[in-house]
Amino acid sequence: MAPLLSTLPDQDRRERELLDRLLGLYAEEREIYARVLELSRQQGDVVRRGAPMGEVRRILEAKKECLEVIGRLEMTERVSKVEWETGRAAWSASSQATLHTALHEVSGLIEEILLCEEKNDLYLIEQTRVM
Repeated sequence: MAPLLSTLPDQDRRERELLDRLLGLYAEEREIYARVLELSRQQGDVVRRGAPMGEVRRILEAKKECLEVIGRLEMTERVSKVEWETGRAAWSASSQATLHTALHEVSGLIEEILLCEEKNDLYLIEQTRVM
C-alpha cells in the first residue's frame, strides 16, 4: 500500500503540470486565432472595397504567419497532448472540464474564422465575376 500513497501525489503533480502546459498552449492559440479572425475580417473589408490584390496578399501572408506559429506551438506540446489523452481516464473531472472549456473557446474561434473565410471566398468570387 505504501507505493500507492507515494504515486498519488506524483500523479496529481503530473496532472497539474500537463494541465498547465495545455492551458498555456490553448491560451496562446486563442490569442493567435483571435488575430487570424481579425485579419480575416480585414480581408473581407479589403476585398469588398475592391482594394488592390497586394493588400489582400499582405493580409494572407500575416494569416499564414499566425498559422505557422500555431503549428510550431502544436509540435512543441505534441507529447503533452498525447500524454494527456493517454491518461485522461485518471485525471480529475475538474481538470478535464477546465481543459474542455479551453478547447471549446479555441474551437469556437476556429469556427468563426471558417465562417468568415467562407464569406471572404464568396466576396472574392463576386469580385472576379464583376471584372
